[in-house]
Amino acid sequence: MAITLHWLIAALIVGNIVLAWTFQNMPRGLTQFQLIQLHKSFGITVLLLSLVRVGWRLANPPPPAPPMPRWQRLASQGVHWAFYGIMIGMPLSGWVMVSASKLGLPTLLYGVIPWPHIPFVHDAPAASKKAWDDGADFVHSALAWVAYILIPLHVAAALKHQFFDRDNLIARMAPVFGSAKAKEASHAR
Repeated sequence: MAITLHWLIAALIVGNIVLAWTFQNMPRGLTQFQLIQLHKSFGITVLLLSLVRVGWRLANPPPPAPPMPRWQRLASQGVHWAFYGIMIGMPLSGWVMVSASKLGLPTLLYGVIPWPHIPFVHDAPAASKKAWDDGADFVHSALAWVAYILIPLHVAAALKHQFFDRDNLIARMAPVFGSAKAKEASHAR
């Protein structure tokens, strides 16, 4: 379950980054609107899957990591906590931005499922909505920049563990990289 959630959320986040870069540089129109709707759909899906992942992690702690220097263990924990913040904070801040928007456009997840605005934001006076929008836009942008730094760092650390340290740490989340014996040992922890 953890592996499936990891890769599904990762794919949606990468897809959302590509969508954001694409629609930001487009002229306004139907195509941009559709890409923004897909971006919002991916974001809400990331939020929901991340909440499932948090619940799963609380009920099923991960196996212990292989021995590594303390600084690496602390860095790994910090990056993972930051990813949880991104996976929950970005969709929430995006939802606030949509709810505070002057345009008041609806969100249809995947073009089918209506997603509500946050009532106390959407129904707020114009000045309050502007404050909500400005704050959420700042948080959304800041978390995006943190993600741009952490994603390559996370991938580089996983590759380092796999190919330089050869501790099969990556086999826990990408079983295709580990031998059957390493997978069994990883699952047994």
